[in-house]
Amino acid sequence: MFAKPSEQQLNTLLEHYQAGRYGDAEKLAVSITQEFPDHQFTWKVLAVVLKQTGRIKESLVASQKSVQLGPQDSEAHNNLGHILKELGRLNEAEASYRKAITLKADFPKAHYNLGNILKEVGRLNEAEASYRKAIALKPDYAKAYNNLGVMLQELGRLNEAEASYRKTIALKPNFAEAHNNLGVMLQELERLDEAKISYGQAIELKPDYAEAHNNLGATLKEMGRLEEAMNTFTKAIELNPHLPEIHKNLVDLLTRYAPQEEVSHPIVKINQEIKKIHLNEKTSGIISDDKIIQLFDKSTSIIKRCGLKIETGLSQVYRNNSINLNCKRHMKVFNKFNIIPKFCFGCYKVLVEPRSILELIKLFVVFDQIKLVENNTRKCMIEMRPEISGFYKGYIFCSSLEEAYQIADYLEIFVKENIGSGLHAVVKRGCSEYPISFPNYKAINKSGSQLMNYNEDWKSIEEDYDSLSPIKSSKIITPNFSGLNLHDVLIIRNWIDYAKGIGDPSVHLLNQNTVFSPKIYKTAKTRIEKYPW
Repeated sequence: MFAKPSEQQLNTLLEHYQAGRYGDAEKLAVSITQEFPDHQFTWKVLAVVLKQTGRIKESLVASQKSVQLGPQDSEAHNNLGHILKELGRLNEAEASYRKAITLKADFPKAHYNLGNILKEVGRLNEAEASYRKAIALKPDYAKAYNNLGVMLQELGRLNEAEASYRKTIALKPNFAEAHNNLGVMLQELERLDEAKISYGQAIELKPDYAEAHNNLGATLKEMGRLEEAMNTFTKAIELNPHLPEIHKNLVDLLTRYAPQEEVSHPIVKINQEIKKIHLNEKTSGIISDDKIIQLFDKSTSIIKRCGLKIETGLSQVYRNNSINLNCKRHMKVFNKFNIIPKFCFGCYKVLVEPRSILELIKLFVVFDQIKLVENNTRKCMIEMRPEISGFYKGYIFCSSLEEAYQIADYLEIFVKENIGSGLHAVVKRGCSEYPISFPNYKAINKSGSQLMNYNEDWKSIEEDYDSLSPIKSSKIITPNFSGLNLHDVLIIRNWIDYAKGIGDPSVHLLNQNTVFSPKIYKTAKTRIEKYPW
């Protein structure tokens, strides 16, 4: 029989661990393993202590030793799975959790942990089964209900997700993360008043919850309560200045809100400086390359001078009006059912395709300054969709074919006067993805009926979809300010990365040596192989 530590040693070890005295627990565990190197339980405790103190690699060694000495210990395998997950070794973590379940089929925590791994690698249906098994074994498993809700939300099963979050909160009313997650789902459904309440509850439970403050700010922005949104974002940054999403939300807010009082935050100050530059850059006649280069140089020099390190993954610059086109909903319907929503049969757009990065920035200036009767939403963008051809694009969205042709005629003249000849305004229909499945959709008859019209059989599909994903919209879209802003400049930097990737020869004139978005640069490099420049 192997020698083993005394009951007093083991009790003291557990007392240290349970009281959070990890230093004392580690010293005693190391001492015991040195004296009794084959005592499996002590290795298991040492592994957990090392993990708690952030020494993951050392924890792995101890955990592997624990499993080696106790191959039938399901908890040891589960603990090893935790450590492997933190090290990013997800396949091995999955294997450890499955081994724990093999040894102990009624181990709810192992089923839950397996669900987390499966969710992380995108195997959502399997993850759902694991979470539901954990809940079946432990009906009051609040964390499992919460993560099930997150997964159901990712699958678009929003009613079920809401039920899962509410069950979590019923089981554990002080679960701040569940209140926050419920708020995110309600915000997605545009039930903004309810989302605000959920975020408020999360913040009451955890006042330093920066993510909840950030999400509340985003909701307030959508409710049109922009000053409150500003205060909430700045509070979130104060709580966690290293959370990039908050900075991005604040930058976006400043495209449509000017603080009424002095705000000391550097993002606000930089945005104000960039806007002042643009006031002196109003154009009449042809916009020269030099004017665009100077505009970009001046704006980026402000960012550099202030030492602001902020980036965005966005690739489109918008000037919105107050109309909600609800494109996100329409694309979800198309992707799920391969039908074109009825709304999109009345949606037209005017397209201009610049031939260089400099022309794209010039078109952005034109779109910023052009005056339209309905202040139509417009955007300039780089084409990122792998299935759609083209590189640089500008769109103006219209609500009828007649309006689209009127704007196209006007835009053709305005572009020629400000950018030069050779760029043409073309009327298009709906989203570019639709003609891939329905080629006749893109055909436009300037007068009379169109080649493709809405299929009335699709109406019931849309109604069923909306009944399962009900949106009680209280969203208010506040139009963007005109004039260059920080948000625009961050996106233009991404455009330049794209221009480098596709080999646009004019890009060197803009003097941007840094690649701010490796992802966009890589996408552009790949794209040029399919669509020659």
